[in-house]
Amino acid sequence: MKCYKFISLLAVFFAVTTLTHAQNTGPCTGSEYATDAEFFRAYASAQSSDATASKKKAITGARTALENQIKTKAEAAAKSQTKISGADIAQFNSLIQGVIQQEVVKMKVICENSEQAGGRYKTHIVVEVTKASVLTNIVNSAKSDEKLKANFEEGKFKQAF
Repeated sequence: MKCYKFISLLAVFFAVTTLTHAQNTGPCTGSEYATDAEFFRAYASAQSSDATASKKKAITGARTALENQIKTKAEAAAKSQTKISGADIAQFNSLIQGVIQQEVVKMKVICENSEQAGGRYKTHIVVEVTKASVLTNIVNSAKSDEKLKANFEEGKFKQAF
């Protein structure tokens, strides 16, 4: 009985290891496509019977993932703003969302791979935007907002971002 459990456990381990390895060796994967100190990066893939639709779905998915990643980082940095409270925090978060939407329009596709199998197309996409550009635009927008500029703590925000 112990031998059977051991063999089952070993089989599960090898299956997970193989699956993980396969996911990390596919198209548009690896450390060069991951978010780092300089860039926000996001990956998405999509399938369709039409090549163009597959690409559009993948780009939309990558864009959404990129927006969410930046939003999470920016909202965490916004919590460093101890002088901004109440309705001003809502306004600051709205400002951040506006900047994110502007920045994601500038996203650059750094990897695109399409494959066809069984009459279906699968597209893999990685997109990026520079962290410096996002940070600069959030800071400039906050400093130019009449209600926020008096309480905006640029140094704290940059450090938290």
